[in-house]
Amino acid sequence: MFISIRNRLIFLLIAFTLLPLVVLRIVAYPKMQSDVERELVRNLQGVESKQEDLIRTWMRERQKDARVIGDSPVILKSLKITKKDADYASILLYLNRLISEYGYKEIFLCNSNGLVTISTMEIMVGGDVSQKNYFTEATRGKTFVSEVHPADIPLINENGEKEMGVPTMFVSAPVKDESGIINGVIVLRLDINTLSDMVVKVELGTTGEAYLVNREGYMITESRFAETLREMGVVEKRCSLELKVVEPGTDVLTYGVAQCIAGTDGFDARGYKDYSGVTVLGVWRWMPDFNWGLITEIDKDEGYGVVYNLQYVVNAILLFLAFPIIIAAVLIARQLTTACALDEEKKK
Repeated sequence: MFISIRNRLIFLLIAFTLLPLVVLRIVAYPKMQSDVERELVRNLQGVESKQEDLIRTWMRERQKDARVIGDSPVILKSLKITKKDADYASILLYLNRLISEYGYKEIFLCNSNGLVTISTMEIMVGGDVSQKNYFTEATRGKTFVSEVHPADIPLINENGEKEMGVPTMFVSAPVKDESGIINGVIVLRLDINTLSDMVVKVELGTTGEAYLVNREGYMITESRFAETLREMGVVEKRCSLELKVVEPGTDVLTYGVAQCIAGTDGFDARGYKDYSGVTVLGVWRWMPDFNWGLITEIDKDEGYGVVYNLQYVVNAILLFLAFPIIIAAVLIARQLTTACALDEEKKK
Protein backbone atom coordinates (compact mmCIF):
# COMPACT_ATOMS: atom_id res chain seq x y z
CA MET A 1 0.00 0.00 0.00
CA PHE A 2 2.71 2.45 1.02
CA ILE A 3 4.76 1.47 -2.03
CA SER A 4 1.77 2.29 -4.22
CA ILE A 5 1.32 5.65 -2.51
CA ARG A 6 5.02 6.40 -2.87
CA ASN A 7 4.96 5.65 -6.60
CA ARG A 8 1.93 7.84 -7.08
CA LEU A 9 3.59 10.69 -5.19
CA ILE A 10 6.74 10.34 -7.25
CA PHE A 11 4.70 10.43 -10.44
CA LEU A 12 2.65 13.45 -9.37
CA LEU A 13 5.68 15.43 -8.18
CA ILE A 14 7.55 14.78 -11.42
CA ALA A 15 4.48 15.52 -13.54
CA PHE A 16 3.62 18.84 -11.88
CA THR A 17 7.25 19.96 -11.84
CA LEU A 18 7.98 19.17 -15.46
CA LEU A 19 4.56 20.21 -16.77
CA PRO A 20 5.48 23.90 -17.33
CA LEU A 21 8.61 22.89 -19.26
CA VAL A 22 6.68 20.40 -21.37
CA VAL A 23 4.04 23.03 -22.13
CA LEU A 24 6.84 25.41 -23.12
CA ARG A 25 8.25 22.78 -25.50
CA ILE A 26 4.91 21.78 -27.01
CA VAL A 27 3.09 25.13 -27.15
CA ALA A 28 5.49 28.06 -26.83
CA TYR A 29 8.22 26.69 -29.10
CA PRO A 30 5.96 26.08 -32.16
CA LYS A 31 4.38 29.52 -31.59
CA MET A 32 7.79 31.17 -31.61
CA GLN A 33 8.78 29.17 -34.71
CA SER A 34 5.65 30.38 -36.48
CA ASP A 35 6.37 34.00 -35.48
CA VAL A 36 9.98 33.73 -36.67
CA GLU A 37 8.78 32.18 -39.94
CA ARG A 38 6.40 35.07 -40.64
CA GLU A 39 9.03 37.66 -39.74
CA LEU A 40 11.64 35.93 -41.89
CA VAL A 41 9.37 35.79 -44.92
CA ARG A 42 8.40 39.43 -44.35
CA ASN A 43 12.08 40.43 -44.28
CA LEU A 44 12.87 38.45 -47.43
CA GLN A 45 9.90 39.98 -49.22
CA GLY A 46 10.97 43.44 -48.07
CA VAL A 47 14.48 42.94 -49.44
CA GLU A 48 13.11 41.57 -52.71
CA SER A 49 10.68 44.47 -53.08
CA LYS A 50 13.52 46.96 -52.71
CA GLN A 51 15.58 45.01 -55.24
CA GLU A 52 12.72 44.99 -57.72
CA ASP A 53 12.22 48.75 -57.33
CA LEU A 54 15.94 49.31 -57.86
CA ILE A 55 16.01 47.15 -60.99
CA ARG A 56 12.88 48.70 -62.46
CA THR A 57 14.16 52.22 -61.77
CA TRP A 58 17.49 51.44 -63.43
CA MET A 59 15.76 49.97 -66.49
CA ARG A 60 13.31 52.89 -66.75
CA GLU A 61 16.27 55.27 -66.72
CA ARG A 62 17.95 53.31 -69.53
CA GLN A 63 14.74 53.40 -71.58
CA LYS A 64 14.42 57.12 -70.94
CA ASP A 65 18.03 57.63 -72.04
CA ALA A 66 17.29 55.88 -75.33
CA ARG A 67 14.26 58.08 -75.97
CA VAL A 68 16.02 61.31 -75.00
CA ILE A 69 19.11 60.55 -77.08
CA GLY A 70 16.92 59.45 -79.98
CA ASP A 71 15.05 62.78 -79.92
CA SER A 72 18.26 64.77 -80.45
CA PRO A 73 18.53 66.53 -83.85
CA VAL A 74 22.18 65.42 -83.93
CA ILE A 75 21.08 61.78 -83.84
CA LEU A 76 18.51 62.29 -86.62
CA LYS A 77 21.24 63.80 -88.80
CA SER A 78 23.55 60.88 -88.04
CA LEU A 79 21.23 58.32 -89.61
CA LYS A 80 22.62 59.21 -93.04
CA ILE A 81 26.18 60.01 -92.03
CA THR A 82 29.25 58.22 -93.38
CA LYS A 83 32.89 58.12 -92.32
CA LYS A 84 33.68 60.57 -95.12
CA ASP A 85 31.48 63.30 -93.62
CA ALA A 86 33.17 66.08 -91.67
CA ASP A 87 30.79 65.70 -88.70
CA TYR A 88 31.44 61.96 -88.27
CA ALA A 89 34.31 62.37 -85.78
CA SER A 90 32.47 64.93 -83.63
CA ILE A 91 29.29 62.82 -83.47
CA LEU A 92 31.32 59.74 -82.58
CA LEU A 93 32.99 61.76 -79.82
CA TYR A 94 29.54 62.76 -78.56
CA LEU A 95 28.40 59.13 -78.41
CA ASN A 96 31.58 58.09 -76.59
CA ARG A 97 30.97 60.83 -74.02
CA LEU A 98 27.49 59.40 -73.42
CA ILE A 99 29.05 55.98 -72.85
CA SER A 100 31.50 57.42 -70.33
CA GLU A 101 28.75 59.37 -68.59
CA TYR A 102 26.14 56.59 -68.34
CA GLY A 103 28.27 53.44 -68.42
CA TYR A 104 27.04 51.81 -71.62
CA LYS A 105 28.98 49.20 -73.57
CA GLU A 106 28.07 50.64 -76.96
CA ILE A 107 25.77 53.11 -78.72
CA PHE A 108 24.94 52.79 -82.39
CA LEU A 109 22.46 54.13 -84.91
CA CYS A 110 20.59 52.30 -87.67
CA ASN A 111 18.84 53.81 -90.66
CA SER A 112 15.36 52.73 -91.73
CA ASN A 113 16.81 49.74 -93.60
CA GLY A 114 18.56 48.42 -90.52
CA LEU A 115 22.09 49.36 -91.58
CA VAL A 116 24.36 50.68 -88.83
CA THR A 117 25.57 54.14 -89.85
CA ILE A 118 27.67 55.01 -86.80
CA SER A 119 28.77 53.10 -83.71
CA THR A 120 31.19 53.43 -80.83
CA MET A 121 32.36 49.95 -81.86
CA GLU A 122 33.78 50.22 -85.36
CA ILE A 123 33.13 46.54 -86.06
CA MET A 124 29.38 47.27 -86.08
CA VAL A 125 29.47 50.05 -88.70
CA GLY A 126 27.86 48.93 -91.96
CA GLY A 127 26.32 45.86 -90.38
CA ASP A 128 22.74 44.79 -91.10
CA VAL A 129 20.57 44.47 -87.96
CA SER A 130 17.24 44.58 -89.74
CA GLN A 131 16.32 41.10 -88.42
CA LYS A 132 17.16 41.88 -84.80
CA ASN A 133 14.19 42.25 -82.48
CA TYR A 134 15.58 45.45 -80.97
CA PHE A 135 15.41 46.99 -84.48
CA THR A 136 12.02 45.64 -85.59
CA GLU A 137 10.30 46.54 -82.30
CA ALA A 138 11.72 50.08 -82.32
CA THR A 139 10.54 50.63 -85.90
CA ARG A 140 7.03 49.95 -84.59
CA GLY A 141 7.43 52.93 -82.27
CA LYS A 142 8.32 51.04 -79.09
CA THR A 143 11.08 51.57 -76.58
CA PHE A 144 12.30 48.01 -76.47
CA VAL A 145 14.33 45.99 -73.94
CA SER A 146 15.94 42.83 -75.29
CA GLU A 147 16.62 39.64 -73.39
CA VAL A 148 20.09 38.93 -72.06
CA HIS A 149 21.88 36.78 -74.65
CA PRO A 150 25.45 35.91 -75.77
CA ALA A 151 27.06 38.66 -77.82
CA ASP A 152 27.79 37.80 -81.46
CA ILE A 153 30.82 40.12 -81.55
CA PRO A 154 33.84 40.24 -79.21
CA LEU A 155 33.18 42.37 -76.12
CA ILE A 156 35.37 43.37 -73.20
CA ASN A 157 34.56 40.98 -70.37
CA GLU A 158 34.78 41.49 -66.60
CA ASN A 159 38.51 40.74 -66.73
CA GLY A 160 39.22 43.45 -69.31
CA GLU A 161 39.71 40.92 -72.12
CA LYS A 162 37.92 40.60 -75.46
CA GLU A 163 35.62 37.59 -75.56
CA MET A 164 32.90 36.19 -77.81
CA GLY A 165 29.61 35.24 -76.19
CA VAL A 166 29.76 37.68 -73.27
CA PRO A 167 26.22 38.23 -71.90
CA THR A 168 24.74 41.37 -73.40
CA MET A 169 21.42 43.16 -73.86
CA PHE A 170 20.02 46.16 -75.71
CA VAL A 171 17.60 49.02 -75.20
CA SER A 172 16.34 50.61 -78.41
CA ALA A 173 14.05 53.48 -79.36
CA PRO A 174 12.79 54.98 -82.63
CA VAL A 175 14.41 58.08 -84.09
CA LYS A 176 11.68 60.34 -85.51
CA ASP A 177 11.72 63.49 -87.61
CA GLU A 178 9.68 66.62 -86.87
CA SER A 179 6.57 65.11 -88.43
CA GLY A 180 6.80 61.99 -86.26
CA ILE A 181 7.94 59.65 -89.01
CA ILE A 182 10.41 56.97 -87.89
CA ASN A 183 13.69 57.42 -89.77
CA GLY A 184 15.81 54.95 -87.86
CA VAL A 185 16.69 53.45 -84.49
CA ILE A 186 19.01 54.33 -81.61
CA VAL A 187 20.43 51.29 -79.77
CA LEU A 188 22.15 51.22 -76.38
CA ARG A 189 24.14 48.13 -75.42
CA LEU A 190 23.91 47.85 -71.63
CA ASP A 191 26.63 46.69 -69.26
CA ILE A 192 25.25 43.53 -67.65
CA ASN A 193 27.82 43.80 -64.88
CA THR A 194 26.11 46.97 -63.65
CA LEU A 195 22.79 45.15 -63.37
CA SER A 196 24.47 42.16 -61.75
CA ASP A 197 26.26 44.32 -59.17
CA MET A 198 22.96 45.87 -58.08
CA VAL A 199 21.45 42.45 -57.44
CA VAL A 200 24.49 40.79 -55.86
CA LYS A 201 25.01 43.59 -53.34
CA VAL A 202 21.87 42.66 -51.42
CA GLU A 203 22.72 41.99 -47.76
CA LEU A 204 21.15 38.80 -46.44
CA GLY A 205 23.34 37.44 -43.68
CA THR A 206 26.21 35.15 -44.57
CA THR A 207 24.32 32.74 -46.84
CA GLY A 208 21.56 34.85 -48.41
CA GLU A 209 21.61 35.99 -52.03
CA ALA A 210 19.43 37.41 -54.78
CA TYR A 211 19.68 36.74 -58.51
CA LEU A 212 17.78 37.13 -61.76
CA VAL A 213 16.80 34.25 -64.05
CA ASN A 214 15.42 34.20 -67.59
CA ARG A 215 12.47 32.19 -68.92
CA GLU A 216 14.63 29.09 -69.35
CA GLY A 217 15.81 29.18 -65.74
CA TYR A 218 19.36 30.37 -66.45
CA MET A 219 20.92 33.00 -64.21
CA ILE A 220 21.39 36.31 -66.00
CA THR A 221 23.17 37.97 -63.08
CA GLU A 222 26.09 36.60 -61.12
CA SER A 223 25.77 34.48 -58.00
CA ARG A 224 27.16 35.89 -54.79
CA PHE A 225 29.15 32.66 -54.60
CA ALA A 226 30.41 32.70 -58.21
CA GLU A 227 34.05 32.26 -57.19
CA THR A 228 33.24 29.13 -55.17
CA LEU A 229 31.17 27.76 -58.06
CA ARG A 230 34.10 28.24 -60.44
CA GLU A 231 36.45 26.47 -58.04
CA MET A 232 34.01 23.57 -57.83
CA GLY A 233 33.75 23.39 -61.61
CA VAL A 234 30.03 24.13 -61.61
CA VAL A 235 30.60 27.08 -63.97
CA GLU A 236 33.55 27.77 -66.23
CA LYS A 237 33.60 31.56 -66.63
CA ARG A 238 30.53 33.09 -65.06
CA CYS A 239 27.05 32.27 -63.79
CA SER A 240 25.21 34.52 -66.24
CA LEU A 241 23.76 32.37 -69.07
CA GLU A 242 25.95 29.47 -67.94
CA LEU A 243 24.34 28.30 -64.70
CA LYS A 244 20.91 26.74 -65.06
CA VAL A 245 19.26 26.88 -61.65
CA VAL A 246 18.42 23.20 -61.21
CA GLU A 247 18.68 20.72 -58.39
CA PRO A 248 22.19 19.18 -58.38
CA GLY A 249 22.55 16.13 -60.61
CA THR A 250 19.22 16.72 -62.35
CA ASP A 251 17.69 18.90 -65.04
CA VAL A 252 14.81 19.85 -62.73
CA LEU A 253 14.52 23.53 -61.92
CA THR A 254 14.62 24.38 -58.23
CA TYR A 255 11.19 24.85 -56.68
CA GLY A 256 11.50 28.63 -56.35
CA VAL A 257 12.67 29.15 -59.94
CA ALA A 258 10.06 26.77 -61.37
CA GLN A 259 7.27 28.64 -59.56
CA CYS A 260 8.70 32.01 -60.55
CA ILE A 261 9.05 31.44 -64.31
CA ALA A 262 5.54 30.00 -64.29
CA GLY A 263 4.49 33.55 -63.42
CA THR A 264 3.60 32.85 -59.78
CA ASP A 265 4.84 35.26 -57.13
CA GLY A 266 5.25 33.61 -53.76
CA PHE A 267 7.47 32.17 -51.04
CA ASP A 268 8.48 28.92 -49.36
CA ALA A 269 9.17 29.09 -45.64
CA ARG A 270 9.51 25.32 -45.18
CA GLY A 271 12.59 24.93 -47.34
CA TYR A 272 13.64 23.47 -50.72
CA LYS A 273 16.94 22.49 -52.35
CA ASP A 274 18.79 25.21 -54.24
CA TYR A 275 21.26 24.81 -57.14
CA SER A 276 24.04 23.78 -54.72
CA GLY A 277 21.92 21.22 -52.89
CA VAL A 278 21.47 23.31 -49.73
CA THR A 279 18.02 23.63 -48.18
CA VAL A 280 16.97 27.27 -48.46
CA LEU A 281 14.03 29.52 -47.69
CA GLY A 282 13.02 31.64 -50.65
CA VAL A 283 10.75 34.29 -52.09
CA TRP A 284 10.31 34.98 -55.78
CA ARG A 285 8.69 37.47 -58.12
CA TRP A 286 8.18 37.40 -61.89
CA MET A 287 8.85 40.64 -63.81
CA PRO A 288 6.85 40.29 -67.05
CA ASP A 289 8.10 43.62 -68.45
CA PHE A 290 11.53 42.08 -68.96
CA ASN A 291 10.76 38.33 -68.73
CA TRP A 292 12.96 38.08 -65.65
CA GLY A 293 12.45 36.27 -62.40
CA LEU A 294 13.87 37.74 -59.18
CA ILE A 295 14.81 35.08 -56.61
CA THR A 296 15.85 35.84 -53.01
CA GLU A 297 17.05 32.96 -50.81
CA ILE A 298 18.79 32.24 -47.52
CA ASP A 299 19.97 28.95 -46.01
CA LYS A 300 17.29 27.44 -43.80
CA ASP A 301 19.78 26.80 -40.98
CA GLU A 302 20.71 30.49 -40.86
CA GLY A 303 17.16 31.73 -41.30
CA TYR A 304 15.84 29.61 -38.43
CA GLY A 305 18.98 29.93 -36.33
CA VAL A 306 17.09 31.65 -33.47
CA VAL A 307 14.46 28.91 -33.37
CA TYR A 308 17.05 26.14 -33.49
CA ASN A 309 18.98 27.78 -30.65
CA LEU A 310 15.81 28.03 -28.60
CA GLN A 311 15.09 24.37 -29.25
CA TYR A 312 18.54 23.37 -28.03
CA VAL A 313 18.15 25.54 -24.93
CA VAL A 314 14.72 24.13 -24.08
CA ASN A 315 15.86 20.53 -24.58
CA ALA A 316 18.98 21.18 -22.49
CA ILE A 317 16.87 22.68 -19.68
CA LEU A 318 14.51 19.71 -19.74
CA LEU A 319 17.38 17.25 -19.52
CA PHE A 320 19.21 19.31 -16.90
CA LEU A 321 16.16 19.60 -14.64
CA ALA A 322 14.70 16.17 -15.19
CA PHE A 323 17.41 14.24 -13.30
CA PRO A 324 17.46 16.27 -10.03
CA ILE A 325 13.67 16.56 -10.10
CA ILE A 326 13.30 12.79 -10.27
CA ILE A 327 15.77 12.31 -7.40
CA ALA A 328 14.02 14.98 -5.31
CA ALA A 329 10.63 13.41 -6.04
CA VAL A 330 11.87 9.98 -4.97
CA LEU A 331 13.36 11.34 -1.73
CA ILE A 332 10.26 13.36 -0.86
CA ALA A 333 8.01 10.41 -1.61
CA ARG A 334 10.14 8.15 0.59
CA GLN A 335 10.00 10.61 3.47
CA LEU A 336 6.24 10.93 3.18
CA THR A 337 5.62 7.21 2.97
CA THR A 338 8.02 6.59 5.88
CA ALA A 339 6.24 9.22 7.94
CA CYS A 340 2.88 7.67 7.08
CA ALA A 341 4.15 4.21 7.99
CA LEU A 342 5.37 5.45 11.41
CA ASP A 343 2.01 7.06 12.07
CA GLU A 344 0.24 3.82 11.26
CA GLU A 345 2.48 1.86 13.63
CA LYS A 346 1.87 4.34 16.46
CA LYS A 347 -1.87 4.03 15.99
CA LYS A 348 -1.60 0.29 16.28
